[in-house]
Amino acid sequence: MKERSPILICALMMLIVFNQCRSESYLGRWVIWNKSDIKDHEKFPNHPFHASSEPFYFNNKLDPSCDTLLVSQTRTKKVPLGKILEESKTTALIIIRDDTIIYEKYLNGYDKHSINTSFSTAKSITYLIVGAAIDDGFIKSENDKVTDYIPELLQVDPNYSYLKLCHLLDMQSGIQFKDHDLPWGDKPKAYYHPRLRERVLELPLTSQPGEFFKYNSYNPILLGLIIERTTGLSPAVYFENRIWNQLGMEYNGSWSMDSKDSRTTKMESGLNLRAVDLAKIGRLVLNYGKWDEKQIISEQWIKKLFSITPEKNVTTFGEEIFYESLWWLYSKDKQNPYIISAWGHLGQYIYIFPDDQLIIIRMGKKIGNVDSWGKIFKEIAGYE
Repeated sequence: MKERSPILICALMMLIVFNQCRSESYLGRWVIWNKSDIKDHEKFPNHPFHASSEPFYFNNKLDPSCDTLLVSQTRTKKVPLGKILEESKTTALIIIRDDTIIYEKYLNGYDKHSINTSFSTAKSITYLIVGAAIDDGFIKSENDKVTDYIPELLQVDPNYSYLKLCHLLDMQSGIQFKDHDLPWGDKPKAYYHPRLRERVLELPLTSQPGEFFKYNSYNPILLGLIIERTTGLSPAVYFENRIWNQLGMEYNGSWSMDSKDSRTTKMESGLNLRAVDLAKIGRLVLNYGKWDEKQIISEQWIKKLFSITPEKNVTTFGEEIFYESLWWLYSKDKQNPYIISAWGHLGQYIYIFPDDQLIIIRMGKKIGNVDSWGKIFKEIAGYE
């Protein structure tokens, strides 16, 4: 019998590994799905949301001059806004002032009806869900110990007894998070792991809770687990009942889950919706948790986003930037924010300018050839 060549044996072994990777395994997803993109809502199972039978529509008074507004592509180069959008893989840009859409553009194969994965803007929306759970009495306070709700974490590390919900909200948990994209890193594990509920219950602490800021995608997943245990509902269902169904959403949406078996809501990244409906989340925050005449989330909870705690300054991101309760705030005086914002991978943004009653939504396939979308949004608002 003829001996098999080493090349053939290697090819057969790679085929076996590849076939194993086709299963619903973490490594399989890391290999086959590779880089995340805004169509990832098609890969994950999800909990679907339905459009409202009585949708809310923003007023429309489009200002065509916005297309020619000169904004900063780089520090030294300004170009018309319309040109940047065409060249930056932007899928949607909406500018809303006083409940009126003054600019709305869809590009790169997308239109108003196209759904996008919102990535980490979902983290910011998790804060709203926690607030609703406190309003409803399921959670007592953001100062509660996490182990009051998830006592088994004490078996991982007794120092979990010091971890509070506010530490999760402010990215000060001290939980391990290896921030790189290699397969043993926590960044891809938090995104691709098919059993997130198990994953977040096995993580060690690498620093004392409350000691310092470290952006960590496991934090909102733990908050989702607390929502699940206290309400008896998946966070997606609770969000649907308490928030989604109250905002007059024009289109269907969904919240991705880690797998069909685990059905853990991907709180760190999984909200999928249209740009105009994402703007309604911004409107809810802008109006202190109130939707028309109905208080959806307590004003006191939302007001936390309208003031600055100086020690929440994240100087590695900028002297004006603060991180408070899963939202990014901009402040010049370290007292009052002039921007409340949510950021997501590949350039998904909610920017709220409270003093100007202005909301800007940007969604895209990539950040694109732009130095800073934040700077562009500030230029649109007249703050640069």
